[in-house]
Amino acid sequence: MEQKIKFIIIGLIGFCIICLFLFVQAASQQQKLIRESNDLKNENTALVSKANKLEKDLKETFDKLGATESERDRANQEIGELQKKLELVSRSRDELIEKLKQKSQEARSAVAQAAPAVAQAAPAAAPQNTDAYWGNVLRSKTDLEIQLSGMQVELKNLQISNEAMLREKGVLELDLNSLRNEKKDLLRQLDYNQKLLDSMSQEVVRERNDKVAIQESLKTLRAENNTLSRQLKSLVSRKEVLDKKVVELQGDKSTVEKRLNEMETMLTDKISKVDALKNELDAIKSGQAPNDLPAESVELPAIVVRSNPATDKSSAMVQEYPGKILAVNLDSNFVVIDLGSAAGTKVGDTFNVYRNAKMIGTVGVIQTRASISACDIKKMNTSFKIGDQVK
Repeated sequence: MEQKIKFIIIGLIGFCIICLFLFVQAASQQQKLIRESNDLKNENTALVSKANKLEKDLKETFDKLGATESERDRANQEIGELQKKLELVSRSRDELIEKLKQKSQEARSAVAQAAPAVAQAAPAAAPQNTDAYWGNVLRSKTDLEIQLSGMQVELKNLQISNEAMLREKGVLELDLNSLRNEKKDLLRQLDYNQKLLDSMSQEVVRERNDKVAIQESLKTLRAENNTLSRQLKSLVSRKEVLDKKVVELQGDKSTVEKRLNEMETMLTDKISKVDALKNELDAIKSGQAPNDLPAESVELPAIVVRSNPATDKSSAMVQEYPGKILAVNLDSNFVVIDLGSAAGTKVGDTFNVYRNAKMIGTVGVIQTRASISACDIKKMNTSFKIGDQVK
């Protein structure tokens, strides 16, 4: 029993150690998952801030591209207007050239047809008017050519700036495409991190549920351990009580054995005396002198033996109830009967106890001797007494 209790205690201690190890491992795994979750959250925050920054840069690039396109459109519009002005100037120049040619022809014809007097009368006036006119025309032409050259230079500058803006637009479109690709990559990374965060959150929730289940099982095991400890204490106390009872029963057993031995000795003496008396009675009935009488015989009158109904009834009762109780010990719950191993009594036999032909209880044989047996009281309706019959 003590070895079994030791095994139970060792098993409980081992189970508690295993549960504690599992609990510590689950706690460390949970801490690791929480750290990884925090790292992923920080990385997710950094990626979100980077994505926001890229979106802001992309928006600024779009705004800059829109401004560049508007400037390009305005430059194209100005170039168109300048081209229109150039065409007008060119047309005006051509018209002026035609007019100059016509005027020169008219002047030549007028000069050829004019009279010599008129030519002599106003030799200085006509040339002065013609020079002034042609000077104005030449100045206008020069101004127009200067304006035209300036407009051509400005047109070339606008074309150069347009080409530069187109190149810048191509570069900006490439940057925009790269930013869009980076944005798509960041969105995919963000989606992946979000999914990973969700899966880690589920794992954390699962670990938390497992931790709660382990705590509940640990509480249950502690309660069972406390219950088993109380049961163990009660078993130890009961064992002590049983040990005390065993010691007491061993003492009672030794006492009973002593008393049985004494009673056996006493009964053996009584039986030997009864046998001697029986032999004397037989000798008397047969008319012979006993062995211990003197050799000289004394004649006695004839003895007539008649049957006595009471004696017959007693004999029938003896035959009906073969044994009787010789001693009673109610404190130790046993009796002694006068049926032993010589009468065929064995350990485990059961006898009914009668008083005045009425059954008052049951006894079981626990020890046997040659002529007596000790019996345990199994059932007792009325207190047993010495002389009660057993059958």
